[in-house]
Amino acid sequence: MILQHSTNLLKLLLFLAISSVRTQVLNDIIIELNQRLLISNNLLYCNQSDKLSEYEVKYLKHMAPISLMIFTSVEMLNFTQVEYNLGADNKIFLIMGQDEPPYDFFHALNLHFQFAEYVIVIDEPVDLKISTKWLDFVKHLWQQGYVQLLFYTSFDEQLYHKIIFPETIIVETLIEDYISNRGSFNNLHGYPVRVAAYNNAPRSMLYVNHWGEQVFAGFYMRFIRAFIGSRNGSFVPVLTPSDSPGNCTLNLVNETVDVCADALAANPAAFSLTHGFRIASANVLVTHAKPLHSYRYLTAPFQWSVWVCLVVYVLLVVSFLSFIGWLRSGKWDFSKHLLEVFSSLLFSGFYLKEISGKERYILFGVLFIAGFVYSTEYLGLLKSMLISEVFEKQIDTFEALVESNITLMVDPYDKILFAKYNMPQILAPIMELVSFETLLEHRNRFDQDYAYILFSDRMALYDYAQQFLKHPKLLRIPIDFSFLYTGIPMRKRWFLKHHLGRAWYWAFESGLTRKLALDADFEAVRVGYLSFLITEHVEAQPLDVDYFVMPAIALAIGYILALVSFVIEMTAWRMREFLGCKKATMTSTGCPGGGHVDVD
Repeated sequence: MILQHSTNLLKLLLFLAISSVRTQVLNDIIIELNQRLLISNNLLYCNQSDKLSEYEVKYLKHMAPISLMIFTSVEMLNFTQVEYNLGADNKIFLIMGQDEPPYDFFHALNLHFQFAEYVIVIDEPVDLKISTKWLDFVKHLWQQGYVQLLFYTSFDEQLYHKIIFPETIIVETLIEDYISNRGSFNNLHGYPVRVAAYNNAPRSMLYVNHWGEQVFAGFYMRFIRAFIGSRNGSFVPVLTPSDSPGNCTLNLVNETVDVCADALAANPAAFSLTHGFRIASANVLVTHAKPLHSYRYLTAPFQWSVWVCLVVYVLLVVSFLSFIGWLRSGKWDFSKHLLEVFSSLLFSGFYLKEISGKERYILFGVLFIAGFVYSTEYLGLLKSMLISEVFEKQIDTFEALVESNITLMVDPYDKILFAKYNMPQILAPIMELVSFETLLEHRNRFDQDYAYILFSDRMALYDYAQQFLKHPKLLRIPIDFSFLYTGIPMRKRWFLKHHLGRAWYWAFESGLTRKLALDADFEAVRVGYLSFLITEHVEAQPLDVDYFVMPAIALAIGYILALVSFVIEMTAWRMREFLGCKKATMTSTGCPGGGHVDVD
């Protein structure tokens, strides 16, 4: 009897020891994952309440203190809110009580937490290495973008993970081996990666080289091809119907491509993006200010306020001189005094012979000082303008662009983008929606009749093509808008999203992206997407008719002033004659000299 009780006690102790060892194995796995991967949150899912109670006794009480959330049904899962509150990274999902593949659980995830760790605990005795249903489940998760997956079989305390290439299998592993190789796809064994290919220089370019070979080039295209090649994958270009980035979005939504060789703004409903590490901003590209017409050189040295002051000065001085002359000699010689004032302003010599006394010296000093200042400033500025180039006011504000009535060309994709990312409303009246092909036709030949919107990387390409010009044809308005983080767009279910994002960050950190950008600008010009504009040579040119417009205008102004002076003098003479006749009539002597008054 005592021996029987001892035997039962030994069996109980042995069972408890075995249970303790099994508990310790799973807990050690979770602890190791939490510590080595810096996991911040654990989430447990078990849809069977009896098994959950059993797990609580066997596992949960022995787990190290950490943030833990427990879900018992798919209906109570709101992973959008969980991801918003806790973040998407550094999570472990512990899925228990599953004897069948938990398709419903991952369907409820709806592509959230693709970079989390998933540990599925299986109680049913099963050989995972040959189980078809679990192998199909692994393939399904891989196609959904879930690649960090572990299986734990509680009946034999074994840990398994999946291998995708060269063929999909489930194999035993140790937690240390899994952590060192988790999620690595260093050798794709020629697995095809579909890349949307279209012309969107400098990001992506397609052309045929001298040997008749199709070349896929550009900033982002070359990086993606290098990424695929480094992992022994196969680059499969997918040509789009047109060169608009909208085709990239459409192909990613339809999942006919895996990635686009472009940089797009965030659109979570359509695709995923690599992490943004650089803010892209847009600028308006407008025509360089036009050269000033030669006939405007006469007024160019001074602003209009100065010209108004000068006209008032001339009228006052000429009127004063004429009035003094009239008082002294009885003559109204407006034209002669006008010539004297203009001579003083041109600093070419003046005399004031008709004026004597102290007022002559005072007026002479006034005319001398005013003429010296004016002639020095005006003639100096005019000569410098004649031997150099002078341009109209450059458009450097949105208000000036609207006033110039220049049309702002945008394509449908950019119109949607700017509507989302705060396009300045002041530009709306001059905006014209055109096809992407029409926009490229005008922009690539630097058509100065239109304005264009470009982001920073493409703006650098157009600056590069104009680097040898003395005066660029198109200049940016120095006002940035539509600030956004851009990235490489990828299919939402693509299993290499995390790897491409990490490689892109390393390329930026090492300076490779800068080198790729410079090479893309050079290649775009070399293959003829853009051409270096013809250098403007500075050399003597034969005189054109335009050069005689300014002297002709000056001559016409002189004749007009002479005519005005003549009219003023004739008017004064006729008024004096009229007054003389009227006085003679009042004295009954008549007008002397046959009705004419001698004004000398």
